[in-house]
Amino acid sequence: MVSEKLGSNQLFLWYKMIKFILIFFTLFSISKPLLAKAPPVILVDGKEFYEIGLNLDILEDPTGKLTIDDVNGPEWAGKFKRNKDQVANFGFSKSAFWARFKVKEKQRKEKSKWILSFNWYEQDEIKFIRKNKGAWKISTTGDFYSSSTREISSRSFSFDFIPKKNDFYFIRVKGSLSKIDLSIKSLKRHREDEVKENLIFGLFFGFLSCLIVYNLIIYLSTRSLSFIFYSFCYICFGLVLSIVFGFSQVYLAPNSMWMNNNGIGFFIGLACTFWYLFLISYLQLYKENSLIFKSSLFFTFTGFLVSISSVIFPISINLKIYIPLSGISILYSLVPSFHRYKAGFHLAKYLIFGILFTSFFIILINLSTLGLIPTNFISKYGLVIGFIMHATFSSYGVAERFNLFQRENIKLHKKFSEKLEDEVVRKTKEIKSLVENLGQGFMVINKEGIIQEGATQITNNFFNMDPVGKSLSQVLRLDEEKKEIFKRWIQNIYRGLLSFKDLKNLGPQSFELEGRYIELDYKPIYLENYKNKIDKIICVATDKTNEIELERQLELDKQNAEFVTTCLQNPVEFVDLMDDTHDLLKVYPTIKEMDQGELFRKFHTLKARYGQFRVKELTYYINEVETGISKRELNDLDSRVNKFEVKFQELIKKNHLIIQAANKFMVHHGNAVQVSDILDNKDSFSSLENLFIYLRENYLLSDIRGKFKRYASFVDELAAKQSKVIDVHFVGDEIKVDTNQYSTFINTSIHLFRNMVDHGIETEDERIEKTKPQRGSIKVDFKNNGETFIIQMSDDGEGIDPQKIKNKVLEKDLKPVSDLQKLKDSELIDMIFLPGFSTKEGITDISGRGVGMDAVREEVERLGGSISVTSKIDEGTTFLIKLPVLS
Repeated sequence: MVSEKLGSNQLFLWYKMIKFILIFFTLFSISKPLLAKAPPVILVDGKEFYEIGLNLDILEDPTGKLTIDDVNGPEWAGKFKRNKDQVANFGFSKSAFWARFKVKEKQRKEKSKWILSFNWYEQDEIKFIRKNKGAWKISTTGDFYSSSTREISSRSFSFDFIPKKNDFYFIRVKGSLSKIDLSIKSLKRHREDEVKENLIFGLFFGFLSCLIVYNLIIYLSTRSLSFIFYSFCYICFGLVLSIVFGFSQVYLAPNSMWMNNNGIGFFIGLACTFWYLFLISYLQLYKENSLIFKSSLFFTFTGFLVSISSVIFPISINLKIYIPLSGISILYSLVPSFHRYKAGFHLAKYLIFGILFTSFFIILINLSTLGLIPTNFISKYGLVIGFIMHATFSSYGVAERFNLFQRENIKLHKKFSEKLEDEVVRKTKEIKSLVENLGQGFMVINKEGIIQEGATQITNNFFNMDPVGKSLSQVLRLDEEKKEIFKRWIQNIYRGLLSFKDLKNLGPQSFELEGRYIELDYKPIYLENYKNKIDKIICVATDKTNEIELERQLELDKQNAEFVTTCLQNPVEFVDLMDDTHDLLKVYPTIKEMDQGELFRKFHTLKARYGQFRVKELTYYINEVETGISKRELNDLDSRVNKFEVKFQELIKKNHLIIQAANKFMVHHGNAVQVSDILDNKDSFSSLENLFIYLRENYLLSDIRGKFKRYASFVDELAAKQSKVIDVHFVGDEIKVDTNQYSTFINTSIHLFRNMVDHGIETEDERIEKTKPQRGSIKVDFKNNGETFIIQMSDDGEGIDPQKIKNKVLEKDLKPVSDLQKLKDSELIDMIFLPGFSTKEGITDISGRGVGMDAVREEVERLGGSISVTSKIDEGTTFLIKLPVLS
């Protein structure tokens, strides 16, 4: 009995333990999926508007039966997928769609109420779900509900909420066509946006009303049915726009579900009917080709059937009818318009332009509505843009129908045609006189690109030829490819399809010859009574040689000032750089014959150091030397090195006072042996050995940390050019060594700092997105181990991706595929030290050769040390350098 009791107790204990483990893992599995894949919306002081499409996770519910408890539970929470577009567009679908997001307040002084706006006005059903005192609060609205269901009286479906830490917010939508277009605004910004949009749309609907009234008045005076059909078409179209942009739901029919859903199809059908009645009347199709007339009647009748269908069938069926109808009917209306235009009815061209614009935007809107292309500003407001363009062209064509105005225009055209040539000559003389006085060249170009009589005399001097009678492309000495581009440019300008302002900057902008720089500008001459039809083009040539030369000289002066400042701030490094350059030029012939790789590395490091001192001219010539070595153009290499040496000697000669000042500065700060100091302390030297010890301790040995600190300003400057802010910290033990023995290593270490700035630390915006501190950090830690010392250089940047390293090694063919198959991540990362490895796409005067890290390892190993690298993605990279203390 006792053993049975013990056995039952053990079983009970096992049962409790297993139950605890199951509960633990269940809770862990529940909490893990709830981590949002999309980043949270971070509310900060001073910002009142956030588009949150990219902060959403989306879940499709094909059954439409999932509840908030389901989607927040472990089974479904992990199935959310991050939304990739600012507007989530699902097109035709019977599914329900869930979206979730988090909101965090950062650096805000106090909690405040915010507005969540749902900006798709035709969504059938919307549920906004958030926690309230531990329970879920569900708000339901949509265009299947009356406007009284809206929490906030607004065109958009808007909800108010106060952000709570770590809470998810959920949106559930369902309808025939579904989109999720969300934004978060402050209450003040929400009200301001409502007022602004209402004002803009008020002006638009006012324009529409004026257009309708204007055509009705013309109808009353002319009794032409074209105008009444035209007016009714735009009345129906205006009602469609009022539904699409949410005005009907709030102002016209707030409690009519039919109006706000089926009303779109009803009025689109009527608009199509009246549009084709207008075409038949305006183009007088009943007098023309019977097939075109009958097809137009077919579309008239089809539009009427769509209106009837919207009364009988539900919105889900009607959507699939009127969306393709709207695109097909407007496109087909081009057929009768083109037919009448070819038959000599030139006013049809205004309809053609209007139809083309409208067709483009309607097709774009339909594709966006169906979810085939992303929703953007153009697809969202394309109806308004297309309508304005259509109304502009069509109204102009309708106005031209007045016979009286037509005859008056013909008379005016004849009158102005007779005076046109005289007016052009007069204006040409005035402009020519003005330009001559300004010292500018003046040429008039016709539609073939030929320069006309009357070009100013100064153009002969600018171009070293008489330009009259020649093509501008010939005067500018353009090659064949550019001549063809110039020809198409001139043709497009005279066609007038695009504005001159947009095309102007596509033409030749400058001309250089024999050290002279000529800037070119273009002015249009329009035909009288035509705002967009160009008669001729004026080309104005301005000599900018002096200005360009002055700008170049100012840039050189700026570089020289920076060079002087940097030299005086770093005199020891500057003198070392001069000495190292002399040494390299001296041993160049030997290294060239023995080790071209070593020669390449030495020049590359030298280039980086000159870049630190802002000597751009020398970096250019060193870059040429590098190119010669890499391309193995050894016959030309001596010439390139000689050019660099000549420029180097010019630098020394030009800046000999700076070099003298740097040497004096070194003496003053104890970087050179002072005889007076030795003489003052001669009595304390009991032996030569004591003297040697004194010299070694006071003049030869120095803390290597001081040599590295010079790179702090280099990091600051390089980071500023890349919109980065980086703090550099030098910490650790004092390590006194003969820095002359480590000078090459110290100099090549510039590549480590450059890599940390270029490839390691992210920009401020990128770091904020990753929730990192806004300022990046580079830490250089020195540790003295007696016979050896360690330098650890770390950054808190994006780290090194082993896969990217592998791809780049394969791309540059540095290693065969077989060698990379079984390598560990740490071994792949170590390949950044391979000769020729670089992640930069292009080569500049400063970097991109793939030599820097190779040079660092080469120098470390030459000193008998070692260097290794470790890295974690989005955490940072660390270089560990171990070196012996050289005697």
